[in-house]
Amino acid sequence: PRSKIIISSQNERKEVLSKQITIMSNDDEILLAAVEGGGTSFVVTIARLLSSSSDIKDSSSIIQIGKSNFQLQQSQTISSESPDDTLSQCATFFQTHLPKKGYYDGVGIATFGPVGLDPTKKETYGRILPSSPKKEWRNVDVVSPILKACGTSTHKLETDVNAPAWAEYVHRNKNSTPISSVAYVTVGTGVGVGLVVNHKPVHGLMHPEGGHIAISPLEDDGFAGYSWGTERSPYGGINTVEGVTSSVALTERLAHMRQQQDKDKTTTTVIANAQERDMLKDLPDTHPIWDHASNALANLCVTLILLLSVEQIVLGGGIMNRTILYERIRSQTQNILNGYLDVSQVTTENGLKDYISCSCWGEKGGLVGALSLALDAYEEKEEKKKKEKHVAFSKDCDMEKEESYKRDIEMKMTIAKSIIAFSAIGLIY
Repeated sequence: PRSKIIISSQNERKEVLSKQITIMSNDDEILLAAVEGGGTSFVVTIARLLSSSSDIKDSSSIIQIGKSNFQLQQSQTISSESPDDTLSQCATFFQTHLPKKGYYDGVGIATFGPVGLDPTKKETYGRILPSSPKKEWRNVDVVSPILKACGTSTHKLETDVNAPAWAEYVHRNKNSTPISSVAYVTVGTGVGVGLVVNHKPVHGLMHPEGGHIAISPLEDDGFAGYSWGTERSPYGGINTVEGVTSSVALTERLAHMRQQQDKDKTTTTVIANAQERDMLKDLPDTHPIWDHASNALANLCVTLILLLSVEQIVLGGGIMNRTILYERIRSQTQNILNGYLDVSQVTTENGLKDYISCSCWGEKGGLVGALSLALDAYEEKEEKKKKEKHVAFSKDCDMEKEESYKRDIEMKMTIAKSIIAFSAIGLIY
């Protein structure tokens, strides 16, 4: 049965979120909960898994991952400044729209890192690790309060870059030429790199932290690195991808450039203003700051190509809304490779355009990544149920066979006894 959609009243809309839709769900609907935990905000979403394409009425609210279609039903953006407030609001959102059956069918959580991903390590699983630059989030458990609110333990947890990398991998494999590897790079407050290699998300010691690899800076680059690099960052945040092209680094570089032009401002004042990061959007495409950004990201692409031989590189995040960066990154990637690789993906204009690209879902890449995790969690649960039913059926069949075998033996024994008895009577007479 299809969902009945009722537009909320103005007061209800204010209480929950603007432009809210209240869904009267049926128990047999498959509803998934997704959390995209970013550096500045969390996006919480509820989506219905459609059973067939005939269920699609309004394509504007439909997201496709591979061959699966989802209808977005609820969504809210929550500031991530305070862990307690953020997680409390996330929990309230999911509880407000909890299905009548009392739980969601699957939960996907894609959060900023570093985060504990190994479920066998209970002391760190689901927690933001102590090395996070967001001090207020260190050791915070981002999983438990969300699962409690969703009424289920069926979930998948990933980084906010591994999740969209996985979604890109699944989608491209089911809708185009099959590939075994994808790199997803998000460029925003920080720089994250998600990897799928040999058909699996990369975890290893922890998870990829490609934003902190060293780069070859542009000539005469005197930038001393971003302020976040002063504590526990590789290379001290100097000449790293994140230390050059994150929004924090770019605004601090811009602040120092402007300070050189205005000696009356102190460095502290300039950097404090830079943290607002609003000044970047007003810069022209010709500003030299974008040359530094594109060079840093081209260095990262070259590293991914030479070290992992990835078959697709996807770039996203707020900084990549400056679309001129794509062409500059492709061109600089080709320059740095210096003709070393003779493959069309990096030697031709069309090859590079397809190879280093934006997300299949644009700015929704992170959200779709979280949804793909929720779908995986649900499908794994269903597959486990099928296996358990099969095992139970097999046991029932085995028991029935055993009972049948016993009955057969008993019948044969009865017949044998009868034959012996009749033979004995014949001997007497």
